[in-house]
Amino acid sequence: MEGRALTIWYNQPARQWDEALPVGNGRLGAMVFGGLDEERLALNVDTLWSGGPHEAEVADGPQVLAEIRERFAADGDRTAAADLTRRLQGPDSESYQPLGDLWLRRTAGPASGHGYRRSLDLRTAVASVTCPGRGLERRDVLASYPDQVVMVRMRATAGRTLDFEVGFSTPHREVECAAAPDGSLRATGRVPAHVDPPHHGLPDPVDYREGRGMLFGIAVDLRTDAGTVAALDGRLSVSGAHEATLLIAADSSFRDWRTEPGDDRGELLRRCAAVLDAARERTPDEIVRRHVEDHRVLFDRVELELGDAGGGQIPTDERLRRIRQGGADPALEALLFDYGRYLLIASSRPGTQAANLQGVWCEDVQPSWSCDYTTNINVQMNYWAAETANLAECHLPMADLIDALSESGAHTARTLYGCGGWVVHHNADLWKVSWPVRGEPMWAMWPMGAAWLCRHLVDHAEFTDDGEFLARRAWPAVRDAARFLLDFLIEDADGRLVTFPSTSPENTFLDAGGQRQCLDAAPAMDRWIMRELFRTALDLAQRTSLGDGDFAAEIQNALKRVPEPQAGPDGRLLEWSEPFDEYEPGHRHLSHLYGLYPGDEIDLELTPDLALAARRSLEHRLAHDGGGTGWSRAWAVCLWARLGDGDGAHESVRRMLSDHIAPNLLGLHPPHVFQIDGNFGYTAGIAEMLVQSHRKMLRLLPALPAAWPTGRVRGLRARGGTVVDLSWADGRLLEATLTSDRVEQRLLLVPDNVVLAETTVTDGSTLLRFEAA
Repeated sequence: MEGRALTIWYNQPARQWDEALPVGNGRLGAMVFGGLDEERLALNVDTLWSGGPHEAEVADGPQVLAEIRERFAADGDRTAAADLTRRLQGPDSESYQPLGDLWLRRTAGPASGHGYRRSLDLRTAVASVTCPGRGLERRDVLASYPDQVVMVRMRATAGRTLDFEVGFSTPHREVECAAAPDGSLRATGRVPAHVDPPHHGLPDPVDYREGRGMLFGIAVDLRTDAGTVAALDGRLSVSGAHEATLLIAADSSFRDWRTEPGDDRGELLRRCAAVLDAARERTPDEIVRRHVEDHRVLFDRVELELGDAGGGQIPTDERLRRIRQGGADPALEALLFDYGRYLLIASSRPGTQAANLQGVWCEDVQPSWSCDYTTNINVQMNYWAAETANLAECHLPMADLIDALSESGAHTARTLYGCGGWVVHHNADLWKVSWPVRGEPMWAMWPMGAAWLCRHLVDHAEFTDDGEFLARRAWPAVRDAARFLLDFLIEDADGRLVTFPSTSPENTFLDAGGQRQCLDAAPAMDRWIMRELFRTALDLAQRTSLGDGDFAAEIQNALKRVPEPQAGPDGRLLEWSEPFDEYEPGHRHLSHLYGLYPGDEIDLELTPDLALAARRSLEHRLAHDGGGTGWSRAWAVCLWARLGDGDGAHESVRRMLSDHIAPNLLGLHPPHVFQIDGNFGYTAGIAEMLVQSHRKMLRLLPALPAAWPTGRVRGLRARGGTVVDLSWADGRLLEATLTSDRVEQRLLLVPDNVVLAETTVTDGSTLLRFEAA
């Protein structure tokens, strides 16, 4: 598989954001447009956000909570209770910000020519442009994690020269920009003090205030092999060069989430200059080598082949058009899987912020949904593939986010609810918002974010077989999230322990009077998550030897009283506590199916009745135009995979490519908004179709579709640290290699059409060969 091309490419420059190609090192991001007369690099820094530290500023939270509950208990008036929950809402989350654009504008050269090609090599993480007919032999752009710079290298064709200007622009204010004849360009500016998200529809959503808001800085150093470099009006001008290299460093004045941003432009630029000084100690070739080696250590762990890769000779946008016209392209389906891995490496590395709604790339000052961390599905989906796709290091920024939210969320739990432990609602940001934010209760009044986030810490420990991480980081978060629920839960009329107020995220139903409602007592998702968290807490208390006996007993008693999710009269899983009519039968969220995926309480073999109810729910939701966003369709891939339905999963794979992917293969939310969670969820779904390791079972090819009769995969990771390689032909598993540092007994499940024929064990690897049943 080493020789298989893993390249996204086009015959024309990008005209808009959803055609540009992303590079990133987790901290810095750049969208590369590939223009000839004018190249645009749209730049981002992971810590550049509007606003600063703030609090919920909710008065008398525990009293308000009691009033909400008393009102609902008195007469069941959900509308009145929902209105009262607005008194628990605090300020909205802040918005991730673009830094600005670096422009390369040609000042001389042929006006037309042949041979244009724009590409992104996923193996090397280098975006390139070639056009010999226009005098450009090659222009490469990369974002180096080892050297923490974005680098641009250009080379003219023989007999031609590079003649261009370098400039910087930004949508922000208080901008200072200067260029010098030594090839240096320095700029600083300030982002807004506050940005309201577009869905609020406010008349003045972007609030720039002089001296308020975070600073950013960018430093550019230009080197050429010949010709002249001049500075004019804040720009650099190059004439007569054959080769040119630009090194770009950028940063923000962010200090930490509890502290106001710094306000020293000189200090900010000195930090950027220090990065450039360190990078200049290496040649451009050395920077490239270090970058490629670093990237490939992660990217090359997994390889997937799903058929003829000949489609790689066709431009990517044309391949997408053919799929939308009904064509088949398994190799493009595999390429999109690899693209998800590439994007996670590029947007989430140890020491960086977690990947947000757009990873690390954002064009807008007022981005959709603030480009924040939406914790009722989206940020979790960003990391669904981190472990199965063998990128455990890239999961660590999520763990860091959870650590910080556990501190913020403890304050919210105490001040809003009078509870111990920690809580997170549906939105978070750089400043670790954990309270219900201003807006409709259907999305704001959901207190289960912390409990869900704990799953990521436990998964990381289980996939990496890291007992220290489990005890030091997972257990405290799990313990304290469980503590919150123990304090927050109330007894219903049947003596059960339920959440209230809560919602099934962003969804609504019709009550007996036909009124649209959102509040409920322990909707299905809450039940799945509570049961999972309490069981995890009991397990970890025993495994880590850190659990308190009284606490474990309290958890055990509470678990017995948490209501089980139920199927309704039509055989579908109930989303709410009663079989209410759905206001929107095709709603994008699939929250009541949490127990199937990412949870694992619903299992095809162990709980067949629940699996059937989940299947009916999924079929009903999709039949009513559900899965209408990129991330929702990706979730459907994962759910079908857990149901063992490869063809159902593949139909959602096909729909993902035909309906929810931009020309540059980034995921889309209607009408045409970039959201990266769909890319990551898709990659997770493909991995689930090939290997599953939950419930102490290892399933090989659990959901292989007819569309992939032949293929192979190397490097997927299962729980316990096991690495899995598979090959299959004619729809039949041929070989599996399981590699692990330790011996672990688990049940092995394989497709019904094969039986185990031979087993060979050597040096920690077990080779299994299969034959037709």
